[in-house]
Amino acid sequence: MEDLAFQLVAAVDFGGLFTKILNVLSVALGLGLVIFFHELGHFAVAKWCNVHVERFSIGIGPILWSRQKGETEYALSALPFGGYVKMLGQDDMDPNQMTSSEIAENPRSYSAKSVPQRMAIISAGVIMNVITGFLFFTICYWYGVNEPSPVVGGVVPGFPAWTAGMKSGDRVEAINGEEIRSFGDIFESVVLSTGDVRLQGKHLDGSAFDLTLTPDRGASGRSVGLQPTQTTRLSEEIANADDIAIAGLPATQAKLVGGEANATPPADTPALGSGDANEKSDKPTVAATPFRPGDKLIALQSERVFNFVDLHRLTAKYASQDLIYTFERATKSDDANVPDKTTEVKITVPPDNVRSIGLWMAMGPVRAIRNGSIADNAGMKVGDIILSVDNMAMGSDFDPVRLPTYFSEHAGQEVIVKVSRQAAAAPEQHELKMVPTDDPGWTEIPNYQTSPLPIPAIGAAYQVFPNIAKVVPGSEAEKSGLFVKGQKITKIELVKPAALADVTKSSDEETPPLLKLNELEKKQPGTREDINWAWAFNGIQQAPDRQIRIYFDDGKEEKAELLKSIEKVPDWYRWTRGIGGWEPAVELQKGESLGEATQLGLRKTRKTGINIYMTLRSLFRGDLPADSFSGPVGILSIGYRVASQGLTDLLLFLGFLSINLAILNFLPIPVLDGGHMVFLIWEGITRRKPSPRVIGWAHAAGLLFIISLFMFVMYIDLFVNKFGSVFN
Repeated sequence: MEDLAFQLVAAVDFGGLFTKILNVLSVALGLGLVIFFHELGHFAVAKWCNVHVERFSIGIGPILWSRQKGETEYALSALPFGGYVKMLGQDDMDPNQMTSSEIAENPRSYSAKSVPQRMAIISAGVIMNVITGFLFFTICYWYGVNEPSPVVGGVVPGFPAWTAGMKSGDRVEAINGEEIRSFGDIFESVVLSTGDVRLQGKHLDGSAFDLTLTPDRGASGRSVGLQPTQTTRLSEEIANADDIAIAGLPATQAKLVGGEANATPPADTPALGSGDANEKSDKPTVAATPFRPGDKLIALQSERVFNFVDLHRLTAKYASQDLIYTFERATKSDDANVPDKTTEVKITVPPDNVRSIGLWMAMGPVRAIRNGSIADNAGMKVGDIILSVDNMAMGSDFDPVRLPTYFSEHAGQEVIVKVSRQAAAAPEQHELKMVPTDDPGWTEIPNYQTSPLPIPAIGAAYQVFPNIAKVVPGSEAEKSGLFVKGQKITKIELVKPAALADVTKSSDEETPPLLKLNELEKKQPGTREDINWAWAFNGIQQAPDRQIRIYFDDGKEEKAELLKSIEKVPDWYRWTRGIGGWEPAVELQKGESLGEATQLGLRKTRKTGINIYMTLRSLFRGDLPADSFSGPVGILSIGYRVASQGLTDLLLFLGFLSINLAILNFLPIPVLDGGHMVFLIWEGITRRKPSPRVIGWAHAAGLLFIISLFMFVMYIDLFVNKFGSVFN
């Protein structure tokens, strides 16, 4: 028994357990501080106004500990998700005190104070939270904070930035004359703008740009269509190396050049995917993939890779070849006196053909043209419909979604484009001559259902309608006999083949749709009006090992057909190899002096408040799903994970929580500070207090709302987002 007890004790990782306990205590202390400072604001101003404070409690519910000091009882309550200051004449549980004439006769009661004094007491908690949030942020910037780089990673096709000529790799330095230090600044500056915005910065080649753009109305507000970038390093946060290669894509077939030796981790390396980086295994699991978290890509096909733009360009350039990735891999040394070892690892990934469904769709009009582009200079206009390219008719001789690749493949050669242009009397045909660049096709993809498909080599973006223009001879679609020219595709589902289904599931779930693309007739809020088939086509390429169920309208009713075979286009190769988990690009923001750290803290406070406001607005408008909420369990779980990343990340989280508490607590909801402020504004305007009946009903409604919201977010935490124990 003693040996067994010793073995059990020896099996416990006391270091890891201590770290977890420390993280939990850090989160609890942090949350307690946020609540404490909020209530301290109410308490301090109430005392300053000579109000009798009966109780100061951290937490709500049953009192666990209390001590009387002077006239005030100081208490810790059971539920640490709130707190309160109970003043004479102000009790949320007994709202009649607010209108009691007997209590109001006491000069030290809350209700006896003037409206400005009561406003100061009510708003003090919110103000204190803003101050503490600012202080948390300032401390963080004193030590340094990594923020998303203001470098453009992608430009939404057809949006103002795309039309103006902005591309991946551009760096935004100022908007409307204000310095831009992170990508969040770009989002904030555009969303809060009221007119045109002026963007200044540098292109990837070092040349300057100075553009004035009129933002579009996107799903999240005003937008010019810029997206953040990534680095060429695989994130070290990836728990399982096998997750790097996306299922069904060529990366899953990656192999080391020169053998498997480099793929095997040292004997004391934690098993990949084991869950806890601090835990070690006597028998480490070697991942099936040769990729490793933390690997940095330095070359593709012997060409140097300096940024994410190079990665996209070279992957598309060598689409038809076995692609050799050269990674720089660091192996950490257990000996503090021995530096980490860095080696180069070469990994080869085979090419793969583009997926076909045996259907070509109808060509639509040109939706956007880049200013000063080849298409612009050749005379192409928005609204033109491309009829043919080099005498190949669109839809019958050539698949329209393949045009971006065709132009890049003919870089430096004259390409003849015939277009149909609407005129006053009748459509006119025009012949345009263009010499495209070698900018690869499909490196700019349609982001939304309604995004046009760009041709980077000439700077135009066009529509492809979800109407069948041709059924490819010999394809499964043709053999089904169900598809004919002119039919409209209404929806597609990407279905897991039955042979790969989980045998533990019921027969009804053996082929569940793993990726359901939205109905094509449903419009994307805030973007373009017309649905683009290219968006669905791109979705099909992301899951090449799935069967496809196609829903179509035969003119009478909607029908569906499951295509089981995996067909490929013989001479067209995909533009991506399926490597995921690239690290987001960040830059260190650090105050070199207390003044600069303070300035950065103020900037972060303002930006956090704006982001919370935008999130609330999107929630109320229905732009965000209900599972975007987080309740107490979610906050604890997130806080625990953040605490494990270090003190700076924890302080940033607490700063966000402080600003969040300030804004939410000042919403005009009875029981909350914002609700009390509404009553005070009413009293200040009408010169009389609300009736006890009104206050009673309002407080009852407010309590019911708060309780319902609490139950709702608890349900979201436990059963939708499925936040487990904070120790996971």
